[in-house]
Amino acid sequence: VVRLLALLQAPAVEAGKPLRIRLAAPTGKAAARLTESISLQVRSLAVADSVREKIPSEVTTVHRLLGNRPGTRHFRHHAGNRLPLDVLVVDEASMIDLEMMANLLDALPMHARLVLLGDKDQLASVEAGAVLGDLCRDAEAGWYSPATRDWLQAISGENLAASGLQEDHGQTHPLAQQVVMLRHSRRFGEGSGIGQLARWVNQQQADEARRLLAARSHADLYALSLKGEQDRALERLLLEGHGDGPQGYRHYLSLLRSQRPPTGTALEDPLWTRWARDVLKAFDQFQLLCAVRKGPWGVEGLNLRVTSALFKARLIDSEQQWYEGRPVLMTRNDYGLGLMNGDIGIALKLPEHEGPEAGRLVLRVAFPRNDGQGGVRFVLPSRLNDVETVYAMTVHKSQGSEFAHTALILPDALNPVLTKELIYTGITRAKDWFSLIEPRAGVFEEAVRRKVKRLSGLMLELG
Repeated sequence: VVRLLALLQAPAVEAGKPLRIRLAAPTGKAAARLTESISLQVRSLAVADSVREKIPSEVTTVHRLLGNRPGTRHFRHHAGNRLPLDVLVVDEASMIDLEMMANLLDALPMHARLVLLGDKDQLASVEAGAVLGDLCRDAEAGWYSPATRDWLQAISGENLAASGLQEDHGQTHPLAQQVVMLRHSRRFGEGSGIGQLARWVNQQQADEARRLLAARSHADLYALSLKGEQDRALERLLLEGHGDGPQGYRHYLSLLRSQRPPTGTALEDPLWTRWARDVLKAFDQFQLLCAVRKGPWGVEGLNLRVTSALFKARLIDSEQQWYEGRPVLMTRNDYGLGLMNGDIGIALKLPEHEGPEAGRLVLRVAFPRNDGQGGVRFVLPSRLNDVETVYAMTVHKSQGSEFAHTALILPDALNPVLTKELIYTGITRAKDWFSLIEPRAGVFEEAVRRKVKRLSGLMLELG
C-alpha cells in the first residue's frame, strides 16, 4: 500500500499538485492494523521527505469517512456532496457489502481513483453481496488484453509469456484489465503446510486437505480428533499448545506473573507499559477460533470451559467477571475511549497513580494503541460496557487479524455457516502454526465441499 501511494504521490508532488489521499477499512480493527503498518512502513520508505509528508498513515472506517448519520441509513457524503479526495484506498474490501459499496461509489468525485485491496476468497460481508469476489472473478486466470500485457511488461520489466495467464483477444473481459492478483504470501512461506492447506481448502479439494493433515509432514500443521465432549486433550492443547512449537494460553499468563514490575514502582515508570505490551503480544501468539457462537463448541461454551480450566490450573485467581489476566474483546466502537469493535485488551493489576491510594494495585484493562509506536492505553473496567471474554472468538470476528498459532474448532454437526470460505478464513489467520480441532469426523470435509452462494445481481450486471 505504501509503495503504491508513493508511486501515485511522487509525480503529483513534483508537479506542485499533491494528491488528496484517504485510507479506509470496513472495521475499526482493520483500520487500526493498517494505520499501524503504514506508520511503520512510511518511515523506512526511500523517497524524498516532500513525498513522505504527503503519504497519509491515518486510516478511518468507511462509515466515518462517509459521515454516518446515527439512527439512519444515510450519509453526509453522497452524489450531491462528494468526498474531497483524489485517491481512496480501501483495505479488507471483501468485508464490504453491496449497499455500502454503492454508497461509497456514489460519494466519490468523478475524477477520483479507487483502489480496493482484499482477499477475494475470504468470508464475504455479513450483509448482502460478495462485491470483491464478483469484481475479481477473473483474477486467477488473468485475462489481460494484448494492450494490457504490453503495458505490464514495459512498466515492470517482467515477461508474461511463461506466466500461464489467459489472454483476452476478444475484449470480453474489460474488468479484468483493472484487477491484479498478488500470489506471494508474506504471512506464511510458499512451502508452508498452512499455505498448502489453505490452497486445497480454497479449491474445495477436501480429500487432499485431509491427506495433508494426516501426513503430519509439516511442523506448522496439527489435527486433534476429540473423543467426546469431555475429552481433556482439548484443555491440554488450549493451555499448553503441542510439541516443541506452538504454545497455548499458559504462555501469556506465565509471562504476566514472571515479568511483573517490582511493587512500589509508579505507573509512570515505563516498566509498566513495557510489561503490559509484552503480555498483550504474548496473548496474540495464540487464538482459538469457532465457527458458531452457541453450544459446547461455540464461543460462549468454550470461553467458559477455558476460564474453568485456567482457574483449575491456578493460572487465574477467579472465575468471576473481572480478574487479572482476563482477555476482553470490544464488541462496539467507543470513540470516547478511542477503542474499536474488535480491539482486544487484557485486565492487569496496575498501581493507582494519584490520590491517597497511590501505589495500591487496581485492575485496569490494557489495550494496544495501534499507533506503530508500541503505546498502551489503560482503561478502568467500569468504563467498558461493550466487552466479552475472548479466549474463543468467531472466525467472522477474526477477519483482519493474524495470530502466531491459530486453533480452529468445528462443531460436531454440519451448520449453515460451515463453508470452505469460513475454513479458509480460519486457516489464513495463522502465521506460524495452525491446529484443527474436530469433535466429530467428517464435518471438515463436508464444510470444505460447500461454498457460499451469494446472488447479489452484480455478476449479471457486470456481464
